[in-house]
Amino acid sequence: MIKCTGVCSKCGRCKGSAMMSGANDRKTKMLAYPDGFSADKGKGLAAAFDIGTTTVVGMLWDLEAGEQIATAARTNPQNEFGLDVISRITYCGREGENLDVLRGSITDCINEITEEICSKAGRSIEEIHKVSVAGNTTMSHLFAGYPPMNLALAPFTPAYTGAVKLKAEDALLKLGKDADVTVIPNIAGHVGGDITAGIIASRVLDMEGLSMFIDIGTNGEIVITDGKDSYACSTAAGPAFEGACIKCGMRAAEGAIEKISIEGGDVKLRTIGEKEAQGICGSGLIDALAEMLDAKLIDKKGRLASAADVEKKKFDPALCERLIETEKGREFILTEKEDGERIVISQNDIREVQLAKGAIKAGIQIMLGRYGKTVNDLDRVIVAGAFGNYIDKESAVRIGLLPGINQDKIISAGNTAGAGVSMTAVNKKEMEFAERIPELVKHIELAQEEDFQTKYLMAMAF
Repeated sequence: MIKCTGVCSKCGRCKGSAMMSGANDRKTKMLAYPDGFSADKGKGLAAAFDIGTTTVVGMLWDLEAGEQIATAARTNPQNEFGLDVISRITYCGREGENLDVLRGSITDCINEITEEICSKAGRSIEEIHKVSVAGNTTMSHLFAGYPPMNLALAPFTPAYTGAVKLKAEDALLKLGKDADVTVIPNIAGHVGGDITAGIIASRVLDMEGLSMFIDIGTNGEIVITDGKDSYACSTAAGPAFEGACIKCGMRAAEGAIEKISIEGGDVKLRTIGEKEAQGICGSGLIDALAEMLDAKLIDKKGRLASAADVEKKKFDPALCERLIETEKGREFILTEKEDGERIVISQNDIREVQLAKGAIKAGIQIMLGRYGKTVNDLDRVIVAGAFGNYIDKESAVRIGLLPGINQDKIISAGNTAGAGVSMTAVNKKEMEFAERIPELVKHIELAQEEDFQTKYLMAMAF
């Protein structure tokens, strides 16, 4: 952990790091906050909400004690209208009332979470005076009631800029009528308030040297700073790392393969909850490809070996038996379920990962080019989000998803969006800083960079 180095002269905030820490058990994952961070003391409660495309998390703070006293989560009910932001934007554009439908869906969810966290803490909803909300740009638009349709069309211009400040009634939240609700600002069309919150929690703009903050999901948002100039971009990584578009892919739930190793001809697996394997999630997919690369089952171009290739190279015969030809192409069998159904890595799965990691890698190269630097000049890489907590750093570096630097410089930061939005809810200076971040961080539209396509194509190779 990078220790607190005192108070920043620019904004009066602690300059320490907010490297998220927590138990290894998924069920007991906790948030940690920066050294030197404290809540402003006051009466009543504050609440913070991290609206993810998939999951919504609520956190309740006791302002008098300066402590987080309850937390709860729900699956985002907007999933009914599409699992990704583009599907939800498209739904909004079909009928005039659909924006209200999606807005009502998320505000109902937040009201349910509010009831739960207050019940857990034994406190009254009427005690909540301040609420902060963060989400990607689409989620922020849908919560605040702004039409998101332009976010699906170049140049992806948001319908609003800056923070949105509402009273609870106008935000459709069932709180005391005088409660203030703030949606913290987005940085650009596809760099949202969740990244603003991540910047706050990680203290990345205050760090010395060249630092990179990355949140890997359907979009891979990247922030790079040298302590003076800061840039952000969004890469269309696609849903592969969330289990979508993968033949046997699934989200990180019980039964998902999360860890894989190939030893000789044996494939060893670990599943979430130690249940029978049902599919493979993002961390397992990255492990699988890294291990298959090391076993030379995949070449640098991403081609999956045939059984004949393995026999020719005199690999372990057991690996040969796992390579099969199907009508849709080659597959590598990881395991079989009790009912005989095979869980496999297909040639198409490999291509999906190449597209995703190629976009992220090219984005990193473009961003570093603004400083005339390469990945070797990075002093640290902060990987945010739940996905960042569970991927094997060595595997991620092996496939080229993360920069090939000393792994001690790669820090898993956890839910920085949840931590950062909480900090804005309970500390006035943090909220003031959140409102300045869009001015401090310059957005780069990768599609407009002349050499992006060239770098992207080259970055797809392993």
